[in-house]
Amino acid sequence: MSKYVYGIDVGGTSIKIGLFNFESMDMINDFEVETPKLNHKDSIFETIYQGIISNNEINNILMDDILGVGIDVPCPVKKGYVHTCANLNLNDTDLISSMKKYLPDHVELVAANDATIAAFGENASLKNPYDNAVLITLGTGVGGGVILDGAIVEGATGLGGEVGHIRVYDEEEKVCGCGSKGCLEQICGTAGILNYTKNLLPNDTSILDKDQLTVKAIFDAAKKGDPVALKTVHRVAKYIGIAASILSIINEPDVFIIGGGVSKSGKFLIDLIQMYYKENARFTTGDIPFKLAMTGNQAGIIGSAMLVKSVIVST
Repeated sequence: MSKYVYGIDVGGTSIKIGLFNFESMDMINDFEVETPKLNHKDSIFETIYQGIISNNEINNILMDDILGVGIDVPCPVKKGYVHTCANLNLNDTDLISSMKKYLPDHVELVAANDATIAAFGENASLKNPYDNAVLITLGTGVGGGVILDGAIVEGATGLGGEVGHIRVYDEEEKVCGCGSKGCLEQICGTAGILNYTKNLLPNDTSILDKDQLTVKAIFDAAKKGDPVALKTVHRVAKYIGIAASILSIINEPDVFIIGGGVSKSGKFLIDLIQMYYKENARFTTGDIPFKLAMTGNQAGIIGSAMLVKSVIVST
């Protein structure tokens, strides 16, 4: 009889749920449900439980055949506990105890930060996973996760791997959302990329339209040799390279994985990041490879399922 695990990715607007075969880790199916807006925090766990029950029925699976459930959330998590969560009503919540109320005792439960989970899933999905890896995700903000000796790094309070708030630019005058200045996210997040490019456009010849500017348009124009777009992309790559060189001094990973929407620029961006990384990684090896993330928007459910499987196998 086949056994299964679930991967759950809890977001501010939707909860993604994926069912995986425990042995092969092939995905059986996945679906989304709306994140409940009710003020009562138990509504999130009730929604997850109802999703699991309904999906078991669709796939003719008994709860006895579910070995584990992995959950990620968009907030700092330490040993399954959330102190504060900006996007969800999960302040001061033990995620594991809260979910256990709905599931049989035999079901293993794990919970972690979404970017940390994504790092675990991306690395574990490689043909030959690395012992030490760092994921940097580039999107609206800049996130990340760290894998050290095969295990996720949560840090003292669950903030381990928040690479977007490494200070890389001392000349920054605006304050980041975290309260600091000069964070990587201020340069390489969507707002930083667009604002920098808009400030260049009045003075330089470009194929870019200031009124219809998107990050994708900037990177596409850079590939065509547009001078304004190239300035922006080189700036992004430079500061990711600097941040990576700082991280390499701390834990010298075997690989850097670049994910998020900006990473869709592919090898073009990876090559530039690696070039700037090598310029700054004087003390450590400059030969650490940079790879593109492959799991896309399924990183959360894949990583959550893989993490709970790793816990089951190790116990």
